[in-house]
Amino acid sequence: MIKVNGYEITEKEFDMALEERKYVLKRHVLEEKEVEEVADILIEGVLMLEKAAGENITVSDQDIDDMISKMKQSFKSEEDFLKVLEKTGDDMNTLRVRVERNLKLRNFVLKKFFEDTKVSDEDLLKYYDQYPERFSRGDEVRASHILFAETEKETALNVHEKLTEHNGDFAEEAKLYSICPSKENGGDLGFFDRGKMVPEFEKAAFATPVGEISDLVQSQFGYHIIKVTDKREGGKFELDEVREQLRQSMINSIVNHKIRKYTSELKGKADIQIDTGILSSKFPK
Repeated sequence: MIKVNGYEITEKEFDMALEERKYVLKRHVLEEKEVEEVADILIEGVLMLEKAAGENITVSDQDIDDMISKMKQSFKSEEDFLKVLEKTGDDMNTLRVRVERNLKLRNFVLKKFFEDTKVSDEDLLKYYDQYPERFSRGDEVRASHILFAETEKETALNVHEKLTEHNGDFAEEAKLYSICPSKENGGDLGFFDRGKMVPEFEKAAFATPVGEISDLVQSQFGYHIIKVTDKREGGKFELDEVREQLRQSMINSIVNHKIRKYTSELKGKADIQIDTGILSSKFPK
């Protein structure tokens, strides 16, 4: 379907890459531009792997095994993992080949672009001062909640009374009754700002004083009992609070620019042949 300096990217390989992109984006259909982006990514990958071979970039069987094990950890079971493989047109053999190629590509990028890319403290401070709006935060609330299904309103009212009238232990009640995964942390949701929660929950959380428990709140998820444990006013993050995240973000931005320039030069010199008929058949109808 696509030939890059004589190496063929088959239609099956292209289809697998499309399915993987759909899975990541949680979409059933990709836009025309996104299909073309997948083609570009595959072409650039082939060109950089050519260069990686010239620099003797290798990957061990153990590296491949470790990566596949990490991939499996995001699934509930081995069966679910294999079902997704089948859906994307993969099996364990083709997966190992793809993982090996991806790891070689990653190692090549790390060696060629990341190792020599540094961001000084002076550069960090300059960026921090130049774009203050990027380091502002709104008011935040830290809250815990107990979530009940819509059919459990009576239970929710009873638990609410126990907490407000009889000084019940909020974390223990969350572990017993909540249907939210946060139950494992006693219902703690950490800090959040406006726009992160459903409107009914947000309104109650920001209106409830620290240390107090809200009235029963109904949302699309069911019934909530909310305990506000802390609040902090909005303002600007101090540089020390964001220093390392900012450093990594700036490094990533510089590396992405380098990679775009590098792959553009490689494509300009490469012999690339694309079956436009097959490519256009992948566009949304």
